[in-house]
Amino acid sequence: MFNQKIKERYIEEKYFTTTLAKGYLECQFNKLEEYEKEYDKDVCCFTTREIREFYKLQNVSSLEILACLNSQLSLYTQWCLQNNLVVDNQNHFLEFNLNLLNKCINPVKFNKKIVSREDVIRWCEQIPNPKDQVVLLGLFEGMKGKDFCDFVNLKPGDIDGNTVHLASGRDIEVSDRLLEYMHDSINETKYYSCTKEGIGDVVLDLIDRGYVLKYYPNTRDNTSDFQKGRVVYNGISRSLKYLGVFNIVKANSIYESGKIHMIKERSKELGMTPEDYIYSDHIKEVEERFDCKILRKSYLLKYKGFLGM
Repeated sequence: MFNQKIKERYIEEKYFTTTLAKGYLECQFNKLEEYEKEYDKDVCCFTTREIREFYKLQNVSSLEILACLNSQLSLYTQWCLQNNLVVDNQNHFLEFNLNLLNKCINPVKFNKKIVSREDVIRWCEQIPNPKDQVVLLGLFEGMKGKDFCDFVNLKPGDIDGNTVHLASGRDIEVSDRLLEYMHDSINETKYYSCTKEGIGDVVLDLIDRGYVLKYYPNTRDNTSDFQKGRVVYNGISRSLKYLGVFNIVKANSIYESGKIHMIKERSKELGMTPEDYIYSDHIKEVEERFDCKILRKSYLLKYKGFLGM
């Protein structure tokens, strides 16, 4: 990394005083090295224009990721200021608010991550396994929880008409289509392997342990909640690879798409604009269904294009 000794000193101090994912700072500084060499200066001395150019070249589609990076680089620059290492004695990272950062993300890549309900239904109809259909449409309708517990722990007895009692402590109303997939999953005894090449020849006999999503035959009884969640996550990845969208769409993309869909549909039903709906108490409906907290201003900034604004 550029100015290695200085950065290593900062990293050592930072990991000693704060909690950061192991290797995060090293990874970011390594990414920066080629740009620092090109500009022949440490990142703490980057101008506003140079910072903007670097952010755009990262091809990032997530505002949160960029905001986190900007925050960390701002803290590093502040430390450099305190150690008299910044040529113009300014922290230009402080100039980047959410609005400016939003202009640095890749709009094409970002736009493809948000999908419609019709897209999800079409994908579900292409997948041969009901348990995978439950997960994809379930994500869109608000099911998730820590380690995907809403799927892992869902039992037939948790389904009461269209009301589903979730392990994350919520009761949500699901669509007739999702309810149909759930019943199909309860009754299914086989699982057909899927890869990006298509439906494979491997057919597994599912194990019924009293859950809507039946177990694969090699699943042990003492599997941890985290491991069970990884099984669901890996199943989502396989489905998205089979559908040919894995490089763009992830589980969280579908989950976020469901929020946008609900905001648009509910605001239309209530005769409100999406913006008025978000700033009203009605937004609590979305927060409860998706077990989240929506920060109104930043949410509108990020998704206004998908809300018809």
